[in-house]
Amino acid sequence: MRPVVATVVLALGLVCAAAFTGITVQANALERAKDALSADIAVEQARNAALEASIAQKKTTDYLIQKAQDYDFIKQGEGLIAVERSPATAGAPHGDAGRASRVMRWIQLFFGAR
Repeated sequence: MRPVVATVVLALGLVCAAAFTGITVQANALERAKDALSADIAVEQARNAALEASIAQKKTTDYLIQKAQDYDFIKQGEGLIAVERSPATAGAPHGDAGRASRVMRWIQLFFGAR
């Protein structure tokens, strides 16, 4: 009877040791995956910061002037002129008055006074 009990105790010990080893290996793999993802996040955050800095730099007037000079839109010593709509007319939809007058002009062109 003692050898059977010893064998059962040994088998339970081996099963528990195997389970503990499996859990430890899984925990180590998850920790490595977590570290890799944290590194990826840090790289993407640095890339995002660089892109935001690039956007901020490209919104400056000096950058626009330099690009306009690069493409020969303006010469050295010249400046840019920006046309802005007034706030009242910027968001207002265009009426059909322009379209109606355009249609009337076509009608007059083809069927008007001869």
